[in-house]
Parts: sequence; structure tokens; C-alpha cells
Amino acid sequence: KKKLFEDYPKIAVAVSGGPDSIALVFLLKKWIKTKSGKLIALIVDHQIRKGSFEEASYVKKYLDLNNINSLILKVSKKNVLKGKMSQARENRFSKMVDYCKNNQIFHLFIGHHYDDNIETYLLRKVAGSNFEGLASMSFSIIRNKVQLIRPLINYKKNQIIEFNKKNKIKFIEDPSNFNEKYTRVVIRNFLIQTNHMNII
Repeated sequence: KKKLFEDYPKIAVAVSGGPDSIALVFLLKKWIKTKSGKLIALIVDHQIRKGSFEEASYVKKYLDLNNINSLILKVSKKNVLKGKMSQARENRFSKMVDYCKNNQIFHLFIGHHYDDNIETYLLRKVAGSNFEGLASMSFSIIRNKVQLIRPLINYKKNQIIEFNKKNKIKFIEDPSNFNEKYTRVVIRNFLIQTNHMNII
């Protein structure tokens, strides 16, 4: 309802296998049928963590079983800096945006949600970001002529997980989401422990 799309749109959705992206791809599968368009789920094997390809293959198999077209994109090892979550994120975005541009896909959907936005704000606050940086994530932006859209940005993670459970949709959790060597995980755990995610 918020965006205009071309007739018979071709769209891509970033899918990690986590609850947010899995919920989004199932919602988009339903929506794209009403537009007589095409959808492809992009799964990125970042190659930073051992077992990343097996995880990507598991997600692809699950999507195949649910008649969702998908593709695994592999990040070149020369672009991987070990232990850098920000680098992995940048690699994923670049790989997916490049794929979309090369295949004339103008819309890339991402599963970022409300809790992600709060975490991003606090990360940037700690890092001393300026006013523009503290604006955090928007509903949509243009990157290299591809529109990145975040339809779940106003929904909390517990709402998304509830949706998955209600619809019996399987998802996996990235082990790095629990590793406190990453600043984002420390901030996430602080917000959970202090119950801020429910009151902000």
C-alpha cells in the first residue's frame, strides 16, 4: 500500500533463514501472486563461519519444498575479514544488490524489524554518529539504482516469531546472534534484560 510497483514486478528478498526473513519471504510469496509477478529469495553464503554453506543449503531446500524460487550467492573469500560482522553485512548487501541490478530486479526486500532499528540507533549513538546517522533505518532507500524495502520495520521481533509459529513456518537462528564479542549482541542482550524492547 505504501509503494508503487511496475506491472508484473520482479522482486528479490534477502533470506538468511532467521525468523524475520523467513516470515517476510512467505508474506511476499502470497503478495506477489496478487501482482502476477516473480519472486526470488537470495541466500548469501558469507563464508565467515564454519558451516555457513550447509546453513545456506538447508534454507534453500526448505524454500524449494515450499515452492519458493531461491539462489545461493557466495561471497569471495578475498572479501571476507574474519570476525567482522559489519564486513559480512556489507558483503551481503553488495552481493544481493549487484545480482538485482544485473538481472533487472528493481526491488530488494529486507527483513529488518523494529528491534533492529533500536539496536542500530544505540550502536550509532555509542559510535558518535551525527544527526543523519542517528536516523537509523528507513522504510526504503535506493542503493545503486535498486530500491531496498523493509516492510517489517514497524513490527517487533516477538510479533514476527508469533506469526511464524501460528503459520508453522520453520526458521533457524544464526549462532553469531548469541556471541557477545559483537557489540550489537551486547546491546541486544542489554535491551532484553532491561525490558527496553517492550517499552521503547
